[in-house]
Amino acid sequence: MEPHAEQGAEEATIIPFPLHRVSAPVQVQESEATAPIQPLPSIPDASKEALATLSAAMVTPETPSGREEAPEASAKVVKRAHNVSLHALAGRDMSRFEVKQRLEQRELPSEVVELELEELTRQGLIDDDALARELVDRYANRRGMAKPVVAQKLRQRKLDPTSVEAALAELDGEVEASKLDDLARERLRKMGDLDPVTTKRRLAGYLQRKGFSSSEVFTTIDRVLSSH
Repeated sequence: MEPHAEQGAEEATIIPFPLHRVSAPVQVQESEATAPIQPLPSIPDASKEALATLSAAMVTPETPSGREEAPEASAKVVKRAHNVSLHALAGRDMSRFEVKQRLEQRELPSEVVELELEELTRQGLIDDDALARELVDRYANRRGMAKPVVAQKLRQRKLDPTSVEAALAELDGEVEASKLDDLARERLRKMGDLDPVTTKRRLAGYLQRKGFSSSEVFTTIDRVLSSH
């Protein structure tokens, strides 16, 4: 019996393997150096002021009419408010309070309402002084209404109290008395031939509906009837 060969004395058997070579991962060494920090150039004071002005202009741009839009109000809301007010003023002259009430009914922001009122006042589209004088002429001179009734009608339009007082001050007491005589004579000519009691009753009712007091009415009727 042959003795066993010592370990490693025999020829090794070669076993073939695929010739695919796998490259070992390349290790990247971390750089301890940090990127250099470049300091930002300083902005001169004049440039800072220019930037602030530009930022303010971008926040509150001016419209062609010269008014500034509220920061929280878009151009669409401002235009809608202007359209609402112009549509309302197209029908008749309105006081500042009436236009404000119309805009508030559309649930527009308060700052947009005030902006629109200021613009309409600047353009002369709402003017409480002019409207008060026009209403005094309409009611007192053309319709022959007494001063207390005219004052009541002006207050119903919610006009500015100062505008109302200034317009009513133009009504002279002597002119009011003369106007009452003219109204009585004109009405008497239109009534035709009636008995004195009926004439006096109808004439008194007509003048009282104009707002004149009872004492003024009957004094005027007696004076007019006696001359008639």
